[in-house]
Amino acid sequence: MQLNVGSLVFLGIAAFSSLASAQQAVAFGQQLQNNDQTNHWVTWVEGQHACPGMQVLDVLTKSPCGKTFSLGEVEYTLTGCSGDNGPPTAILDSGGLQIGGCKTTGNHKINCHHGLHDIIKHGVCEIVDGA
Repeated sequence: MQLNVGSLVFLGIAAFSSLASAQQAVAFGQQLQNNDQTNHWVTWVEGQHACPGMQVLDVLTKSPCGKTFSLGEVEYTLTGCSGDNGPPTAILDSGGLQIGGCKTTGNHKINCHHGLHDIIKHGVCEIVDGA
């Protein structure tokens, strides 16, 4: 099989596109508890439903940063929180390397049917490298 420059460029673009589409974003917010009235920081895979797929980090009065959590097979840690319970500004991989930045997106309420809580989405961490 003989490849020319055009074929190599096409293969390179296809490989880059599939790599970029495999990367994900991590959403973060607060879980509104109905049973114990304690709100918690939570994370989930952006674009997937937050209610069954979220990970609880800590109570809302504590910082969400520095807590390791898993989404699927991948472990992350939020970092760069301001104050005692400010939102994160970056996301780290399991080795402690920064792989993306976080931004707040306002407060979007997600209704969790048949559950004891709802979720308010506060922001998204876009993964730009690795993981």
